[in-house]
Amino acid sequence: MSGISGEPGHVPPGRSFARAVLGGAGLLATAGVVTRLFGLASSPILTRLVGPSPYGVVALAGTISSLATTVAMMGVDLSYARFYFDGGGEQGEAVERFCWRFSLGVGLVVSLLAGVGWSWGAAGMSSPPELSVVVAASTMVAVATSMATTRRRVRGGYSRIASATVAGGGVGVALSVLFAWRWRPDAWAMLVGALAGSAVTVALLGLPSPATLFRSSGLPPERRRELLRMGFATVVTAPMFWLMNSADRWFLGAWSGQESLGIYAFASGIGLTGMLLNSAVTLAWFPEMSREYETSRENAPAAIGRVWARLAGLHMVVWVAVSAAGGDLILLLADRRFHGGSPLVPWLAAGVFFYGVAALANTGLVLRKNLAPTAAWWIAGAMVNVVCNALLVGRLGPMGASVAACLGFAVIAAGMTWSAQSRLYLPIPWRRLAVAAAVSLASGVPMHYPWSRSPFDSLLIKFPAGLAVAAVLMWIVAPDWARSFVRGEFCRRPRE
Repeated sequence: MSGISGEPGHVPPGRSFARAVLGGAGLLATAGVVTRLFGLASSPILTRLVGPSPYGVVALAGTISSLATTVAMMGVDLSYARFYFDGGGEQGEAVERFCWRFSLGVGLVVSLLAGVGWSWGAAGMSSPPELSVVVAASTMVAVATSMATTRRRVRGGYSRIASATVAGGGVGVALSVLFAWRWRPDAWAMLVGALAGSAVTVALLGLPSPATLFRSSGLPPERRRELLRMGFATVVTAPMFWLMNSADRWFLGAWSGQESLGIYAFASGIGLTGMLLNSAVTLAWFPEMSREYETSRENAPAAIGRVWARLAGLHMVVWVAVSAAGGDLILLLADRRFHGGSPLVPWLAAGVFFYGVAALANTGLVLRKNLAPTAAWWIAGAMVNVVCNALLVGRLGPMGASVAACLGFAVIAAGMTWSAQSRLYLPIPWRRLAVAAAVSLASGVPMHYPWSRSPFDSLLIKFPAGLAVAAVLMWIVAPDWARSFVRGEFCRRPRE
């Protein structure tokens, strides 16, 4: 597409679709892993300095900021990634100008409302009302981060995104520890440190020139409505996503107290590690598959379906890895007060797996520019989540919340896959995926238990077994890639 030629990281027309997706996702996943390692390395210090309760406050603040950010975006980042390739270079630049101006304008208003909302509701949450300033600032910075990331995505600048993510994550973790040690050991230290890290990420990603931000897009009214209509489904899905990622915390906070919530929040930080792959795949997948589809609408579904299945297989590998290692990591890294969160990890990781499948299932709906079914299935999944939380949290505590999250995302993944396939059929090898799912379940369940009294020894013992399971899973879903890897060809030229 001429709209991206000459840009940093531009992917040439003759590139391999699979290589573009895997290369981009690999860079972003690696950056996410490094950033997560920063957090894990700081856990022994930070958990001792602040204790469980501040983690609960941070979790609640995160739910408010997350909802506000998603509502402020109104799906324009998705429309940005889809419509940027739908036309020539000038058309893509016009789409870019409109999306930036809209998101920053709405983001400013919504971030202020988020801060006011926190100050009003903080007393009922046993949280400091003055954190409203940080909640508002975090929301605005998150909007800028999302748009700056999308700007790099459509240009293929995945290495820039990865380096900015690592730098921002490292600064955020370092400042959180420093503030907790030298300033105040509470939620302020963690939130302000994270905010500073996010600001560094935005600065490294870069913002558009003033000419882009202050110049009218020039898009006709009908084109603007088309852009907003595609993203409008997020007006429904954003509250549902927030509800599903907040209901567990609200139920636990009300029925079990801040300490129990803090333990659950810390375990979630380990169990949701798979979100690193989800985010990486989503960031690389949607612009690349849109580019592929616009290049050849007749041949693209077959190529997209093949890579779709292989990415689903990677999600299975990640579920096994997180389930096997997560509990041991909590025992190894966290203060003893947090060890009760170890059994929650497999359920939380399963919710992440289904969330990743749901994101892949959105492919056909995005290409058809019709996200109405997405909104419907998110409503259904959120209702399942809330009902399960109401039924299970009182009896099972954090375990009930973990099961509720898993079931809610499973409903969304199944429903969206069915809806997407009925609107744009992708030839996906379902039998291979079913066999791989059975293997991952049979492997992950026994591996989530400790295999030694020493968490470190348990991790060492599980490591070769985990590698073997990963190899089997990838041989099932991508035998040609597995053969290329064995022959040493994978790094040079991965096949589609």
